[in-house]
Parts: sequence; structure tokens; C-alpha cells
Amino acid sequence: MKKLFLILALFASLGLDAQFVITSSNKVTEDQDGGIFYYLPRNVIKLEFTIEETNYYIGPYAEFAGKLMGLTEYVKEEKTVFNIKDVDIQIANEADPNAVYCISADDRGKEPMPSVILDENGIIIAVGFDSVPSDIQPKVNKFIYSELTQESKPEVSFIGFFDNEIEVEEVEEAEDGEEEGGKKAQKELTKEDRAKAIIDKITKIRNSYFELVSGFQEVSYGDITSYMAENMKNLENEYVSLFKGKIVTTIYKKTVYYTPDANNANNSVTVAKLSGTDGLVDANGKGDAVKLQFESINALQNVNPMIDNGKKTSFSNKLFYRMPAKSNVKVVCGNNVIAEKQLTISQFGKIRSLVVKNNKVLFNPNTGQIITIIKQDNIVKN
Repeated sequence: MKKLFLILALFASLGLDAQFVITSSNKVTEDQDGGIFYYLPRNVIKLEFTIEETNYYIGPYAEFAGKLMGLTEYVKEEKTVFNIKDVDIQIANEADPNAVYCISADDRGKEPMPSVILDENGIIIAVGFDSVPSDIQPKVNKFIYSELTQESKPEVSFIGFFDNEIEVEEVEEAEDGEEEGGKKAQKELTKEDRAKAIIDKITKIRNSYFELVSGFQEVSYGDITSYMAENMKNLENEYVSLFKGKIVTTIYKKTVYYTPDANNANNSVTVAKLSGTDGLVDANGKGDAVKLQFESINALQNVNPMIDNGKKTSFSNKLFYRMPAKSNVKVVCGNNVIAEKQLTISQFGKIRSLVVKNNKVLFNPNTGQIITIIKQDNIVKN
């Protein structure tokens, strides 16, 4: 009987030492209404793609490019080609809906519940501090969610060339009943006649350009010579494009957001598609898969996950924190690695608990890791 009394007294004294209890959010009871809920952070990956869109336009006289101009390189097919030039990989944090806990006072304990500091999203920052020490608090990774959309395509047109610019020989038009003679008429122009006339115009422009830049002309145009030469070159290129066609390149950016989960560690996941007609589209579209490939660097093999977290209703004087894992992250399209970066991803790590009664604890707001513990006037840093 005496032994039983001692055991009961021991349990009672342990209960009186309890400063607070922590409970997983799905096990909170009605008597914990006064508790404080906090989140551990999880990480979101932001991919900012630089897309190059190249449009090929066939020239109106492309069929004569080889025959009359001697060109071998010219646009033979109208098409659009998309290419990923670069990817900027960024990471930020947000509240993890799968890691929510409640801190509440222990009714059996004599000590008050410690102060808890959360950010605007409910992510735990500190316990036991009146304010966050700015000199030891890491910068929070945040970004503004935005969708960078494709710019409108520039309008493409070819320079006009009219029949009245062409000198045409007159031919005899025989009258009815006459074998020859009669009134004169203009020869009907074919497309090839027009192509030859355009080439003559190109030749004249080139001759004028040479005379201008070589000083062959007796007239000096002074400071505007370079301006005139540039305009002549542009005009020449416009007429040549009637045969050669036009290639117009547009550069724009587009963003994709992805939140990894624990199953993605050492795996790859499709986050977008590169379409031949629409460029970068979402993962459900058609095209070549654009994947995020994760390769764990330290998978915390020697750290066992908590096996009692789901079995108990609450823990006394403990806090849950994260041990994040590093991962080598690659952006891959087909067999090409477009970008690569080493990231610390909370979801790939493990959740553990730590007894922190009467201690001050500071958390890394980006990963959920404990970075500082103040105990008995000593500071312990991770």
C-alpha cells in the first residue's frame, strides 16, 4: 500500500512539472480551446522559365530564291519553334497543412504556458521569447505569386511591290483579220517578271549604298551619311526578305510553381509540357515533358521517424520541429538538363520532438529546424 502511494505521488509530481502539452491538430480535444495552433513550414519551388519563340515566315517570292537569287538558306516552311533558354530556380516557404500542432497549458501544472511567436501565416518562429532576436533570426524566404504571360506576337508583313514600278516592253496586238501590226499593248506580267524586277531594284540599292559609303558620289552628306547608309541596308533587307523570308524571335518569361511532397525525394515529376504550337503549357497539356528531378544529398538515413506521433494524444513539454534534407534539383526537358541547383527541402526531412521546458527556442522559419536553444543562460545553436 505504501509503494502504491509513492507511485501515485510520483505521477502527481510529474504532472505538476508539466508546463504545457502539445497535440497534433487532428487529436485536439474540447478542453484545449485555449491552445495556440502553429504550423511547420514547407517549401515551394518557383521556376521562372525564359522562353525563346521563333516564327518562320515564307517570303512571297520564295520559289525564285534559289533560281534567281542563288540563295540556299531561306525559309521553306512556315513554322514556330519554342526553346527553353534558361530556368531560374527559387524556393520559398509556406505553412504546411499536414504539420499543424496545438500548444496548450497543462491544467495539472503550476507554471504558465510559454509565449509563442508565429508569423502572419501561423508558422512557428519562437517559443519563450518576448520578441524575436533580429541578430540571430534568419531571413524569411518569400516571393509574390505571379504568372508571367507571353507577350503578344509582333505583326510581320512584307514590303509592297507594285506593277507600276516595273518597266514593261510594249508588244504589237494584232487586229481582227490582220496577221500583224495594229495597236500596241503592255505585256502581261508573270510572277517571275515581278521577281526579276525586284532583283533589279535590289541591285540598284546595293550600287547606291556602295557609292555612298565609298565616297564615289561627288556630293557629301556629312553627318547623315551613316543614317542614309543604314536606311539603304534596311531597305535592301526588306526586298531580299521577299525571297529569303523572315525569322522573328521573341523572348518572354513564364513561371511555374511546384510544392514537393515526401514521395518526390529521389524521384522526378512532370511540372509542365513544352508544346510545339503553344510553348510552355501545364503538365496536363501536350508536348515534351518538363520535369523536376530530385536527388537526395543527405536523406537522414540515421534518423528514425517518430513512431509514436500518431499513437499518443499529447506530449508534455515537447515541441515538434523539422530536420530538413538537402536535395540536388534538376530541371530536365527530354535528355537535356536545363538548370540545376542544390536546395534544402523541409518535406524531404523528418519531424522530431524535443523537450524544451523552461527553455527559449528559436526556429528557422524556412525549414522548421531548431536553430537556437537558450537554456540556463547558455545558448546552444544548430
